[in-house]
Amino acid sequence: MEDKRKNAYKTLIYQAFLDIKNSNDLKKAFHIAHSFHNLSEFLIKDFDGMDEDNFWSRIKYLEDNYSLNHYRSLFEETIIGGSS
Repeated sequence: MEDKRKNAYKTLIYQAFLDIKNSNDLKKAFHIAHSFHNLSEFLIKDFDGMDEDNFWSRIKYLEDNYSLNHYRSLFEETIIGGSS
């Protein structure tokens, strides 16, 4: 996986932690944590074996059920901007 993608995923997990911390909705916070819990393991493994399609299908659930549409755009903006 390219370094830009790795950095974008690192940015996403940071954002997910902020969203969990700032959520007043326990069910929503649970689903965010559930969607991102494997990403932290792949981060440690340098993303070895990560199934990006599976990850994005979990994000799609958040988009469809909780209107959390910022993860995909944040990912893309981080790749384009090259920030981490």
